[in-house]
Amino acid sequence: MGKIGVGGVIRSHDGSWVAGFYANLGSGSVLQSEAWGLLLGLKLAYDNQCSHLYVESDSETLVNMVKNGVDEVHPLKTILNCCSFFQQKFLSFDIRHTYREVNAVVDILSKDGLQAEAGVHVMLHPPPQVITSLLDDLCEFPRDRIVNFEV
Repeated sequence: MGKIGVGGVIRSHDGSWVAGFYANLGSGSVLQSEAWGLLLGLKLAYDNQCSHLYVESDSETLVNMVKNGVDEVHPLKTILNCCSFFQQKFLSFDIRHTYREVNAVVDILSKDGLQAEAGVHVMLHPPPQVITSLLDDLCEFPRDRIVNFEV
């Protein structure tokens, strides 16, 4: 358990900014922050009247939990139930695992969440610290990924 922050961005079909958020969640696990990030992102997409949603998460564990469900006694069951409630509000919904390097904007916003005052901070325009990464994402700028090969 450590300090956790989350961030997310809602983009249109062409990749442009619709809305974004970051939040300081206090302390918890990485998986808790991923689940809360998904829930906050789903709510933001719903609030912005999105009808079709394609979610990318760098947590393969969370993606599998959303797709396959969890036991009734799982500590994240309530959050995942709330996510399921919002998923049903969209005409289409898909969630896939992606690598963190693919969406540097969310990584920056998550780090901003660690430094923020408690609560959720919503932005209708991209903040200055994500502009370069946002443009890189739109242009599909290649990013290096370090892979550790054990022999």
